[in-house]
Amino acid sequence: MKVLASRAARWAALITVGAGALCRQAPLAAETWFSAYTGTSYTRNSDLRLAQPGLASDFTLRDVHWDAHPFKPAPYYGLRVTHFYDRHPNWGAAIDYTHYKIYANTDRVVSADGTVRGLPVSAALPMSQLVQRFEISHGVNVLSVNGIYRWLDLGIAAGRLQPYVGAGLAYYRPHAENTVGGVPFEGGYQASGFGYQLLAGANYRMTERVGLFAETRFNSGTAKVDIAGGRAQTPLRTFHLVAGISYRF
Repeated sequence: MKVLASRAARWAALITVGAGALCRQAPLAAETWFSAYTGTSYTRNSDLRLAQPGLASDFTLRDVHWDAHPFKPAPYYGLRVTHFYDRHPNWGAAIDYTHYKIYANTDRVVSADGTVRGLPVSAALPMSQLVQRFEISHGVNVLSVNGIYRWLDLGIAAGRLQPYVGAGLAYYRPHAENTVGGVPFEGGYQASGFGYQLLAGANYRMTERVGLFAETRFNSGTAKVDIAGGRAQTPLRTFHLVAGISYRF
């Protein structure tokens, strides 16, 4: 009886250890992905304020229309590094850099109000009467830090298709070129402060290390740039549609 009891105790111990091993989930390796992408953008119409203290000018152009020209040099592009955590593989953090452009449609009639060279103005007129060119064609450069959540177990396309969403803090550094009142000006890269970004997309894993993805995003911030003798600023509310390739380290 003592032998049987001893054997039963050993079997009970083995079963307990085995069950514990089965219940413990094997740790998942952390994933780091490098992504490159291109796409297009749409920036909503916005008010453009221009101030030139030395010329006694401070006026606002209402409802300025922005074109994107995403494939005009330098084309739309972006780079991103995303890290997913081993303990919580659905969650990740991403550092993202996006270069897109905006060009004001200066042939369009806009509403102008304020002061131009000391004289009050309040009229609808072609934008080119006051601003002949206004573009950020060296890039509305946006650096963002985002939190990412992905779905791993939806069973779509044998688990290869992984939708995701994200949100984060964006920092704007535009490079503008403009001609205001007939005076051309090209500024350098300028700090324009912070905004935010929202995104959603899906990644398709071609292999364990290579994936293709498509994504839509919205970011919001302000462009603050120099003009001849002063400063200009406009809010940026931009929608993006991008596609690219990712590589897992």
